[in-house]
Amino acid sequence: MRLTLLALAALVLLPALASAQQLRPRFGVGFDAVLTPPSQDVVPEGFGIGLRARAAIPVNADLSFAGGVGVVGFVLSGQDDARYLLNPQVSAILTLPRAKWAGYLLGGFGGMIPLSNDGINPDEGGFTIHAGIGWALPLNETSLYVEVDPSLVIGGSSTTIVFPVRAGVIF
Repeated sequence: MRLTLLALAALVLLPALASAQQLRPRFGVGFDAVLTPPSQDVVPEGFGIGLRARAAIPVNADLSFAGGVGVVGFVLSGQDDARYLLNPQVSAILTLPRAKWAGYLLGGFGGMIPLSNDGINPDEGGFTIHAGIGWALPLNETSLYVEVDPSLVIGGSSTTIVFPVRAGVIF
């Protein structure tokens, strides 16, 4: 049964993938600003800043699948108390009808993985589900983007919401 479903999915996706061969993959890099709520033990608390990279493969002119990773540092308490978070994501990106700024919706899943912990209040990290909106300003061969992509982080003993805001360049 599973093999039949995979074969059927391949037959449905092959024409879409063939038409997407003319569309080239896009790569983006940018800055990440993350706000997390206090009084939770899933991710570090407060305001974090970091970097993000993403690669998107188009299925057609409106839909792309993307994989990305970000590293955020919660460093406002100083170097000794800094905490870091790795945020890999897999997303579907749906581009909306164009105006000057091309809007898009994105959603998918990923993880929040603490890279450093203090011994007293360790962070759990967890699986994430994200859904957001973004805008890209097309230039000649690159684009500038801004997006808001809230994530629900499901930890081992509790859940929390994080609010990332991103800005960068798409190549």
